Amino acid sequence: KALEKLISEKTKAVIVVHMLGTPADLIKISKTCKKHEVFLIEDTAWGCGGSLKGRHLGTWGDVGTFSFDFAKTITTGEGGMVICRSDEVFQRASAWHDHGHENNPKVPRWEDTRSSSGFNFRMTELQGAVGIAQLKKLDRIIKKQRQNKEKLRRALSKISNLTFRQEPEGAYDTADALIFFAPDKNTALQCRANLLKKGFGTKILPEAYSWHFAEEWTHMPQLVAAHNNTLNNAFPSSRAIIATAVSIAINVNMADELLKKITSAVEEAFRGY
Repeated sequence: KALEKLISEKTKAVIVVHMLGTPADLIKISKTCKKHEVFLIEDTAWGCGGSLKGRHLGTWGDVGTFSFDFAKTITTGEGGMVICRSDEVFQRASAWHDHGHENNPKVPRWEDTRSSSGFNFRMTELQGAVGIAQLKKLDRIIKKQRQNKEKLRRALSKISNLTFRQEPEGAYDTADALIFFAPDKNTALQCRANLLKKGFGTKILPEAYSWHFAEEWTHMPQLVAAHNNTLNNAFPSSRAIIATAVSIAINVNMADELLKKITSAVEEAFRGY
């Protein structure tokens, strides 16, 4: 219903984010986009290897984007990948990442044709080799992260007034992080403070949402203009949700002692509820 309300005649594309490896509700979102003939782009930065109803994340929409920086499930140091359903879109994306070169086989490189501008976003062969090696580890990485996430989830489930993020039915997440909700903003911030004291931080929530929440994107004039030249209280429901959210990073190697420290830090923050 929220997406139906947001889509207008001017809407060209919808970007859906599989935040911290958990699938978005792609079944409903993709149906809505098809109904309105709107382009669907999946931000699968954290979702590489994840799926919904047995279908890989990044393959539901018209375009799937992936990130391979050092903080993602697999890494090439920097860089990423784009997959496209349409060959036309693929060719445009390929040109965009290569200064606008269309790689026209009829002419040499220095006489290449172009129809758009572009950037120099080409991945090197060395990065590609690292990526291929990382790809071989992907299934094992996700399996281990899911195991560690479940261990932590079981431990935290004993804490009163703590609720976990909901996942769509049939979701297979990459377990990049475990997200839960505190009763209020202060408790969420106290969770982070307690974790830092024990040498373990949180991931994006609650400390860094300004980079991932549109109400903070005042540096985007088009977005600001679309909301009567102010983003103050533009997305109150979203802000209310993320203000109480805490995200615990999940790694491949998480000893039981570390999981106990995390649980203890959260328990201390929730005392009194």
